[in-house]
Order: sequence, then C-alpha cells, then structure tokens
Amino acid sequence: MLSSGAMDGGISDWSRLERLTPFRIRDVLLVASHFDHYLLEESGYLAEIMRREYSDLSFSQAPRIIHSPEAGDALRLLRSRDFDLVITMTRVGEMDVKAFGSEAKRIRDGLPVVMLSHNTRELATLSAGDGIDRIFVWTGDSRILLSICKLIEDERNVENDVRDGDVQVILLVEDSRRFYSVYLPLLYTELVNQTTRLMGEGGNLYEKLLRLRARAKILLASDMNTAKSIIDRYHNNIIGIFTDGKFPNQGGNRDTAGLELIQYAQEGHPYMPILLQSKNLELREDAEAMGVRFLHKEDSQLYHRIEEFMVDEMNFGDFIFRLPDGTEVARATDLEELIDGLENAPIESIEYHASKNQFSHWLRTRTEFSLAAGMRPMTVEDFDTSEGVRKYLADSVRQHISQIRRRTIRDHDARVGGAGFQRIGRGSLGGKGRGLAFFFTRMPDLRLGAAFPDVEFIVPRSVVIATDVFEEFVESNELSRYAHEDHSDPEVDEAFLAGEFPPELRDEISVLLENTKWPLAVRSSSLLEDSSHQPFAGVYATHMLANDHPDLKVRLRRLLEAIKLVYASTYHRSAKAYVTATPNTIEDERMAVVVQELVGDEVNGRFYPLIS
Repeated sequence: MLSSGAMDGGISDWSRLERLTPFRIRDVLLVASHFDHYLLEESGYLAEIMRREYSDLSFSQAPRIIHSPEAGDALRLLRSRDFDLVITMTRVGEMDVKAFGSEAKRIRDGLPVVMLSHNTRELATLSAGDGIDRIFVWTGDSRILLSICKLIEDERNVENDVRDGDVQVILLVEDSRRFYSVYLPLLYTELVNQTTRLMGEGGNLYEKLLRLRARAKILLASDMNTAKSIIDRYHNNIIGIFTDGKFPNQGGNRDTAGLELIQYAQEGHPYMPILLQSKNLELREDAEAMGVRFLHKEDSQLYHRIEEFMVDEMNFGDFIFRLPDGTEVARATDLEELIDGLENAPIESIEYHASKNQFSHWLRTRTEFSLAAGMRPMTVEDFDTSEGVRKYLADSVRQHISQIRRRTIRDHDARVGGAGFQRIGRGSLGGKGRGLAFFFTRMPDLRLGAAFPDVEFIVPRSVVIATDVFEEFVESNELSRYAHEDHSDPEVDEAFLAGEFPPELRDEISVLLENTKWPLAVRSSSLLEDSSHQPFAGVYATHMLANDHPDLKVRLRRLLEAIKLVYASTYHRSAKAYVTATPNTIEDERMAVVVQELVGDEVNGRFYPLIS
C-alpha cells in the first residue's frame, strides 16, 4: 500500500529543486549620502561584508552593491542598467525619499524599494507605501542587508516554490520595525544553520546546495489581514509562526491581536508550532493555555530561545519518538535511524506521531519532499492494524533511501556502507568513472528489468578516488618530474610506492574496506580515458585484489599500493608515448581511480565471476 509519491525520491526531487528560487537579487542600488554610506561601512568594506555573510551561510554569490549618493544620480543609473532591488536611506538629496521611490518604480515597474533608517526619531514620522515597500532599521548589524535581500527573494519566490517544490513557510508577524530588523537576521541565520545541519543524507555538494535552495521561506506580516491572508494561502506549508502579541488588527482589538491570530491558525491546524513574543508578560498565561510557547521580547537569551523553539517544536532537531504521555523512547538523527525507530519503537509511539502527521512534517523539514508527500495523505484509519502503519512507514523510508542511492553519486560517507556509487575528493571522476556514473544514474530509467525480468541489472558497488587526490599525491611526494624524465617502468613504480597518502585519505579508505569483504578491481580512470574520439584501452594499469586477508591493515596496505601503481602507470613509457601520439600532452593527464567490487559467487573458498 505504498503511494507512488513515496517512491520517486531520486531524480524527481533534484529536478524539482532545480526549479526553485527563480528570482535572485544580483544587483542592488544603494542610495545613501556619503556620510550614511560611511556609517554603513564603519565595520568594513560593504561588498566584502556581504560576501562574507553570504559565504558564512552557504548562500550563492552575494549581490553586487552599486552606491549612489543622491536621488538624481540614482534615477539616471536606473534608466541605464537593471537592478533587482533599491535600498535607500532617508536622506537622498533635494528629492523627497517617497517621491524618489515612486519615480524608481515608474522607471522599473515592480522594482522593490526598501528604506533603511538609522535615526530612531525618524521612525515615528516614516510610513511605508507611496513608493516605499518596507522600512528597516540599521542597528549596526551588517546581516540586515542580507536579510533584506533574502526576505525580498522569499516574497517573490514563495508562490513558485510552494507550487513546484512544496517548500515550507515560516510566518513572522511583527509591526515594530526595530524588532523585526533585529529578529530577521537571527531567524535567517538560525534557519540556514539548522537546514545545513540536516543535510547528512544530502549526498554530494551539488545536492546539498539544492537542498539549501529548498529551505523554508520567511514571510513578514505587519497587520492582521496580511497575516490571515498568508495563513489562508499557505496553511498546508506553514511549519511555524512567530507572532507579536500586539499589532494592527483591522476591526479588532490591537492589544489581543496575537491571541486572536493564534486561535485563527489553530482552527485548521491544532498542532501548528507557534511562538508568541511580547513585552506584556500577562499574555504568558493565555499563550500557555492555548498550547503555545511565550517569549519575552527582552529575554537575554533571545537567540537561544529561537533555536530551542525551532529544534523542539518545528522539527529541525532529531525525531524524538515519544509515548502519548511525553516519555522519550527513541531518537533518530537521519533516515537510517528513523527506520530503526519505526521498526522498534512501541506501537503506541508510532500511532501517536502518525496521528499528528509528525513523520511527514519532520521529513519536509529535511527537504525530503517526495517521501513526505507520499506519507501525508495517509491516515491511521487507512490501515487495518497499527502494525500495518509501522510497516508502511518503514518500507517507504527504506525504499526512498534505496532510490536515492541508485540515482546519485554521493560523497563517501563512512556511515553509509550500502551506497552504490560514491566518490572521494572534489576533482574529476575521470573518463571511466564518468561513464560508470552516467550509467549508474540513468539505469533506473532504462527499465531493463521490464525487458529481462529474470535478470538483475546493477552497477557494482564503486568508489571513485577523484583526480585532485592524484594531483595532491604527486605534488606532496615530489613525483611530477617523472612526467618529463625518462625512467624505466619499475623505477617509476618504486618511486610511487614510496610515496605517502595523507592520514585522512588512509582513514577513509580503511573505513571503506571495513564495509567491503569482496574481491576488488582497482581501475584507472584518467581524464583522457574512454573518450569518444580517442581510445585508451590497455594504456593504464588495472589491479585485482582478493581482499581476503583477515588483517584489515594488510588489506589496506595492499589497496593503497594498488592505487599507487595505477597512479604510476600514468608516467610509464608506453603511456607517455601513447599520449604524445595524440593531440594531448602528458601535462593534460590526471588520474582518478575506480575501486569496484567484483560480481560473482564464493564456492568452497574460491571466487567465481558471474561473467568472465
């Protein structure tokens, strides 16, 4: 009884993730007097500050910031080039700032214009509208610039990303400009840190960056109508609400607006994680009576409280299996541990979490959208027995993991012994590795099993040691001279065998061998190998290892020696002569190594390949 949504966890998730966040802020026009610009740069060069903030949070390239000292010059720039965002201080020369905002929008229809003020006394006289979309307060925290950019991106992308990627939404309801200007940087930093921490199943760097693109979007509302509109539109995707206790409430009591909004949100989603924040301590009792947390706005541990709420209530932490009375019985940090908990936790715990959709909620937080989508429509009532719920959930997660591993080239992970195709290093996979990787990722789409139902088609378990490991080995052991000098093959082999790998690589390969007790093929995979226009068959070395010694240290030594000998074959006389006869040079060549399990059966202590 497995829905198809739970089974499409590989390529469909990646293709959906690639369609997310179509609007990116790449060019920002900053309109500020020379003095205001100096104040913004007091802590450092503005472009460098933005670059550092984006890098620290693993965001894509930071936007370029173009400074203009006054409105007239800024309008000329807007007429001559494209900008994605205008950030303006209140003083922009002779022109009124709102008139400037309106003219900027007339020149570039739909251009977001936000105002940044560092003068507390100005705030009471400033209002959004009439050319200004939002007003923020400069408190000296440079992260506010990043937060402005990300908030605008989230507002522009949320419709697309919820529709195409089922991404989640976090709603912040706050009308105090000073408070949301302080709060948003904290919220974005914590959101990205938590999202990054949850990427253990992400595989390679590209997949992790895609998952980061699918982080929850933050939306800001400053009045009741806007907040309710967001809840109505995205109620199935909201994973948490941070609300002020007091804010503009059209047709209602401003002082109890927060409590009214909580009641409104809970009508459709009684288990919605909500944090009520206010300076009015009298609201604490009302909040707790409604089952939501209360946070005093002047709490000295504000950042810690936010983190605590996101981990405990919004499922950014471990999945904690609890009994209905709250007793913890198991804990899962990743999908493998989730399977273990699903299979072994008391059935009362499974029923408790399943009835609240908490499994799918946790999976969506981890950007496992297809798996969560397959689970969410199901209810406990859809199964004949509670054990049927347990089996369905465990089978769904297990098959999802299997699909991911059959379709993705993962960075080698000691915790994931059963992954089919992994890599060590950041360089190229080489020609042979590239071809194997392509076939590995495409094989599920070929549906060979349908044509040959009695045959199992697999790419043998493989780890590719990328070309950057070869380059580091040659450089650190001073072996590059063998590319140009004339030495016999045994001399080259001897020199390479004397070289040393870094301890980290030795440790990684040692862990690899702990999970591999089958014979191995250690195969060359150079950059030039297996190209469509020039064959390199037989030019470089391949070594076969029985990999059957009882001592792991002996097996490790033999595998490292085999890798070194494959490296050495790059500079053998025959290989250099062959490369010279092509349009390439030996300097163009880099060597990756494919370590691949052989496929066959053991009979009476002997190994027999299935095909030979």
